Amino acid sequence: MKIVFGTRGSALALAQTQHIITKCAAYVPELEAEIKIIKTTGDQLSQAPLSEIGGLGAFTREIEQALQSGRIDVAVHSLKDLPIEQPDGLYIAAIAERQSPSDVLISRKGYSLESLKRGALVGTSSLRRQTQLLLVRPDLHIGELRGNVPTRIAAVREGRFDAVVLAQAGLARLGLDQEPGLYEIPTAQMLPAPAQGALALEIRKDACDLARHLTPLHDHTAAAEVYCERAVLNAFGGGCRSPLGTRARCVEGHLHVEALAVDPETGRSVRLHNIGRIEDALTLGNELGAALRAGLRA
Repeated sequence: MKIVFGTRGSALALAQTQHIITKCAAYVPELEAEIKIIKTTGDQLSQAPLSEIGGLGAFTREIEQALQSGRIDVAVHSLKDLPIEQPDGLYIAAIAERQSPSDVLISRKGYSLESLKRGALVGTSSLRRQTQLLLVRPDLHIGELRGNVPTRIAAVREGRFDAVVLAQAGLARLGLDQEPGLYEIPTAQMLPAPAQGALALEIRKDACDLARHLTPLHDHTAAAEVYCERAVLNAFGGGCRSPLGTRARCVEGHLHVEALAVDPETGRSVRLHNIGRIEDALTLGNELGAALRAGLRA
């Protein structure tokens, strides 16, 4: 059975896609996999701020168009990059097992946020990370930094930044999670982006046979967590540039979700927590997102 997997061309995107193909082959022994690289707006305008090139969807739009046109059969996405609403005719067929959603601080000596020198220059293109960094360390200087994972690590190694913030999941998938100078930032200091660390497999709604082959890759625990987190984002009303962090955890049959929103102009922040049944993941997320929005407006 031939399946064409569409993905971005970065080392991380290709590693993620190969990981999915390996898992899929375990359930589809006759699988003949092909990887088709799709250049997205985010890749083509790699130095422009995300807010100027379409925000959420900048790394997925062209891949979804290739899926709609039939050029590919499965789109492999980092779910945190995928807009809440799918285009007509497409849907998420499976959420694969999730990697750690945490963020990590990379510096030459493995500093924590507390031990970074006063006025240190930290690189990130994420408003979510920037605002949370400044909540903990208002003295820090934040520098816009985009590019692939090795490029951002090199910015520290070459001394252009004192530290950078990256997703732990991306480092793990590239085999870089044992790099010297890594410090996992506690969620008490930095909540991750909604669905960070999760991979989504998107297909056409009429691809019923293909959906059956992808079903074994679906992780119900990961799905409950990320759908709750995305519900928080949806109810809050933001995109990938929103200063919103959230983390949902399945614990002994219940879902624990917390979220933080920050007004970047005033610095006002609201952090809330909710607990409920796993089967009520969407309701929990919607309630928390709406409460965050109301809290910032109060």
